[in-house]
Amino acid sequence: MSANKGLRLIAVFEAIKGVFGLLIAVGAVILSQHDLQQFAEDAVDALRMDPAAHYTSQFIHEASLVTVRDLGWVAAGAFAYSLFRLGEAYGLWRERTWAEWVAVVSGSMYIPFEIYALYRRATLLKFVILLVNILVVLYVARALARSPKKVPAPPGPKTGPDAV
Repeated sequence: MSANKGLRLIAVFEAIKGVFGLLIAVGAVILSQHDLQQFAEDAVDALRMDPAAHYTSQFIHEASLVTVRDLGWVAAGAFAYSLFRLGEAYGLWRERTWAEWVAVVSGSMYIPFEIYALYRRATLLKFVILLVNILVVLYVARALARSPKKVPAPPGPKTGPDAV
């Protein structure tokens, strides 16, 4: 296996995203065990924010509307996302063709949304995210195009006791 440093760097990035997804899933499970409104009020208090201010009062109100079921869906979605990203990272690290295809397709799916976000309100960060995503997709697509095609060997003449 040739150690393609570019694919390995992308694999590490995907693994980091997978770990963050896992942390979000665990966080949602932990939060589901607590009163979310009280948690939001405590967070506002700890950050020394004005609870009567518009955004902080809205934050506390929205937290009161979140149910255990909502947090369960968040945990399930984040866990699925984590498994997807960690699987992709493993495949890219091992230079598996299926993982390269997954990386190209999943990375390409974000591009229209990133362009739309840039169109709605252009910022340097949004532009950099779009540019990096395009470069990653092009890099992996190029690696995919360069990878040797695994074509099964044609059947040869039979030899041995079975040959007739």
